[in-house]
Amino acid sequence: MITRNNEGNLVYQGDTFKIVLHRYSDPERLNAARNAAIYLGKSDRNNTRRPLSIIKMGHVPEVFRGEYAEFEFIDVTKEVYDHLITYTTRNMRVAGGNRALSSDDFALPSDKVKDPQTVQDAIDNSMWNYKQLLENGETKQVARSAMPIAAKLNPFVYQFNFVTLMSSIFPQRLWEKGAQGNTVKVVNGMWELVRHIDMELWDTVYEYHGEHVVEWKLVQKQLRKSGLTIERFIEAASKLIEQGTIRDDMKLDSVLRRLYGAQKTIW
Repeated sequence: MITRNNEGNLVYQGDTFKIVLHRYSDPERLNAARNAAIYLGKSDRNNTRRPLSIIKMGHVPEVFRGEYAEFEFIDVTKEVYDHLITYTTRNMRVAGGNRALSSDDFALPSDKVKDPQTVQDAIDNSMWNYKQLLENGETKQVARSAMPIAAKLNPFVYQFNFVTLMSSIFPQRLWEKGAQGNTVKVVNGMWELVRHIDMELWDTVYEYHGEHVVEWKLVQKQLRKSGLTIERFIEAASKLIEQGTIRDDMKLDSVLRRLYGAQKTIW
């Protein structure tokens, strides 16, 4: 759910965390429009649809690199923090960390869990050990060695440029399989926030970078590897229609992605 706080910032409320969008550099897409006009040698520098055309045509999206979104993450776990910090093309990071601050709570994993109670008990024990070190006078930086990765961190701020969001964070953490559950939830919150600002831009990003694009790349790989002919495909499709696996009124790209574009993960 997205609301506005007292300062007027957009806030995404997750199940165990919260994200505040403090800054979004180009909400009306005017800077990107100017840069796109310069890039293509056009005179109409206020054409805000031109940056979308650059995405659609597959050009290098340099016109967006100077634009950024700045997020404050609240009650996000150490696990998710580690997944976000891997993107070295981020613009900035501001975090107190567990050298200066302590963690007081944790979030359970949202991946498939065989025995939720046992997992919760184990994390509870880790948190108890961590807090015991603090209570016994150990410094925060010493005590954090016993802190579980599920511990919620104190608020921290990341600023990402649009190109990193478009080409790395959203594809790798939302549209490709393999990202861990809590990370997916948090990055989805980031996605919802920027999309709330400029739905047209980010829907265009999805159309040309979303999971259907990932699946289509797998389709191409499988078709080139198998050497499938039209004749063999028609035979296979006919059998699947008879079995009720696919319908004859389905769009061809959906059929191909279902048959040859299934994503797999090594995890």
